[in-house]
Amino acid sequence: MVAIVLKLSNNNDYYYILLVDDEKDILNLFSEYLSSNGFNTISFQNPIEALNYFYQNIRNCYLVIADYKMPQMSGIDFIRKIKEKDTYCKIKTMIISAFIKDNLPNDKSYIATIDRILEKPVYLERLNKEVQELISISIKQKNDNKIKR
Repeated sequence: MVAIVLKLSNNNDYYYILLVDDEKDILNLFSEYLSSNGFNTISFQNPIEALNYFYQNIRNCYLVIADYKMPQMSGIDFIRKIKEKDTYCKIKTMIISAFIKDNLPNDKSYIATIDRILEKPVYLERLNKEVQELISISIKQKNDNKIKR
């Protein structure tokens, strides 16, 4: 597990992006890049381990980025499990894949659960832009939910 945590807020809580990819080099690249841009990242090569971490830390997760094709489970199945716990859909999700053209159009079930899809190779500037947009939406939704309480 690679865990890099930087403070995004002034209080004692930290908020994180959960990264899951079975390719260690890509995982490290994304984690280091996002961390250098001020994001907190928690990274896993194994989606089962990532789910276990997520279940223990659901409250602080803003974004999940998962590879589409992993040995233990697909990124779509992984995100479905995330969404089962995130019943208010506050956590944003992104799939990254080299197989988009071949596989995703045939699997229409992903449409309701995935906020963004990026095709490999992923340009880091684009990843940063998409992450910023999704986290902004997630923060707004979480803050709106706090106000309603």
